[in-house]
Amino acid sequence: MSAARMRMDEFDYELPQAAIAQVPAEPRDSARLLVDRGPCREPAHLHISDLPSLLGAGDVLVVNETRVMPARLPLRKRTGGAAEVLLLEPLGGGLSDPDAALPGTASEASRAAPAHSDAGWAALVRPSRRIAEGTALVSDRDPQLEVIVGPRMDQQRRAVSVRVGGVPLDSVSQAALLERAGEAPLPPYIDPDVTRRAIAQRSGLDSADGSAARSAVAARYQTVYARSDGSAAAPTAGLHLTDGVLDALRSSGVTVATVDLTVGLATFSPVTVEHADEHEMHTEHYRVPAATLDACAAAERVVAVGTTTVRALESAARQPRPVSAAGPAAVAAAPTSTADVCGWTDLFLHRGVEFLAVDAMLTNFHLPRSSLLLLIDAFIGPRWRDLYERALVDGYRFLSFGDAMLLERNESEAA
Repeated sequence: MSAARMRMDEFDYELPQAAIAQVPAEPRDSARLLVDRGPCREPAHLHISDLPSLLGAGDVLVVNETRVMPARLPLRKRTGGAAEVLLLEPLGGGLSDPDAALPGTASEASRAAPAHSDAGWAALVRPSRRIAEGTALVSDRDPQLEVIVGPRMDQQRRAVSVRVGGVPLDSVSQAALLERAGEAPLPPYIDPDVTRRAIAQRSGLDSADGSAARSAVAARYQTVYARSDGSAAAPTAGLHLTDGVLDALRSSGVTVATVDLTVGLATFSPVTVEHADEHEMHTEHYRVPAATLDACAAAERVVAVGTTTVRALESAARQPRPVSAAGPAAVAAAPTSTADVCGWTDLFLHRGVEFLAVDAMLTNFHLPRSSLLLLIDAFIGPRWRDLYERALVDGYRFLSFGDAMLLERNESEAA
């Protein structure tokens, strides 16, 4: 079935408020893991700490090493009205991708950034309708920060310019300048006060110390392997992994490889249309290193941690691989690549789209009527509904700070 024939109410389900996790599991790898065993088989109920027993030699586990910025900025107009800006990505191309424009990277078509005439940032601004173009917003936490709200880019995004101490902030490499004014961009279904108090208590902090508590939340809303600045949300399936789990996986013969997809509007934008084909997927920047491409090409099984990793790998798989000087025959005999694949992707994975790279997926439980749920449906077919119903009955915790599933792609079910 094509996306054009899918109504979004096919991807609705009842999600009780009590099932939405407000606080992450502690320790990270104590989160529960629902292991899908395929059609007509009961799933297994394990924990993330059991993952090394489920993978082994020949498997490649791929993680998204993007780092979340303190991208949520509580601000106010100079006249006193409250406002909020969520920075999405720099419009001038200032991402953590120093080689994106070099000829050694593939491909030309995937490399082009979304065009916009003004430097600055794409951002979500609230309340957008009440904030005129040219309005200056300031921070009570950091008097050095000023945001000038620019024109509308589309129905959701505004262009904004950001200065800290008079210095233009136009690259994710400057994200540290936002730490005093900004905070972790927790999803709207998470109560930040509840999360802050719980994490502060676990960390032995006074929750009234706002700066320390915000720092503790930011650290927990970050994977242990985060490296490349740029994301406006966490790749949440990776929040469960610990250095100990990763070391145990390597000891079991699993290769751990990386990609970088800067999580933005394409990942968390709600689907508001009636039919799936009407949904607009925004672009997100990604990079798949040559070493990861080679590891996946040689793998018995490619296991992606999270939907963002899936989109990066599947986007790269749709780009041509560089051909060595020895010719195509040599590449076919020993597939290697000397170039990363990087660029911007608006790949929309839905029912009927073929998966070219990923065999299994570690993922959280997703919102009803979301593009992420469409991806899960494409990956394993309609049995996602049985798994979600079972998880709700058995008390699994849903969404970003919730528990996880391990899914094995089944061609006959997903077709």
